[in-house]
Amino acid sequence: MKQKITDIQASPELPSHQQIFLDGAPFVVIHASLVEKFGLRIGLEIEAEVIEKIIAADEVMRAKNRALKLLREEKDNATTGKIEGSGPALKPKTYTKSEMERQLEREGFSSDAIETSIAELIRSGHIRDRKYAENWIVRRQKSNPRGKTLLKRELVDKGIDRETAEQVIATVDTEDETKVALEIAQKRAKQYKRLPTHVAKRRLHGFLARRGFGSDIVRYVLEQIF
Repeated sequence: MKQKITDIQASPELPSHQQIFLDGAPFVVIHASLVEKFGLRIGLEIEAEVIEKIIAADEVMRAKNRALKLLREEKDNATTGKIEGSGPALKPKTYTKSEMERQLEREGFSSDAIETSIAELIRSGHIRDRKYAENWIVRRQKSNPRGKTLLKRELVDKGIDRETAEQVIATVDTEDETKVALEIAQKRAKQYKRLPTHVAKRRLHGFLARRGFGSDIVRYVLEQIF
């Protein structure tokens, strides 16, 4: 059944939005761009299906704008190293596709709006999981080095799909990984100086394995140290 738009008013709470009145009653507040997009005007009679599309389009726009705001905050925090008025520098929040989905879900957006808005952000290059994974590995290896196995597990835990994680991990040079393993093993071995060799060797083996280094690398490192 068609209903008539009897008034369109600017929203006092949201300057970028307008309130639509149907048959004299307030109906919905939507972004002003959607009013133009759908050709809404006073006197127009519209079907319920069109109204549903308007509401859905508005939610997608709000979800996308919220995601863009979060991504801008991420970029600003990474540039300044802190949040204004927060005191000491804080670690900036970054977002993978899965993390953004969870964030928008926590804020109450519908699954359809989240799926559509994130698909648009991926197409526009605002969310790039591969680039995120590459940058994350570089930062990780500088601040807290570890082996490929653990790096891959951490990327998957952060929401990177397994295929992308494997492709990015494959770019880590094996020689560099061995060098990293040897460096952290030499530091760790200093804690085992007073232990019998076989005990120190067993503990260092477990330490390196937990840090995600493969058996071949662990075996090589142990041969170099003991």
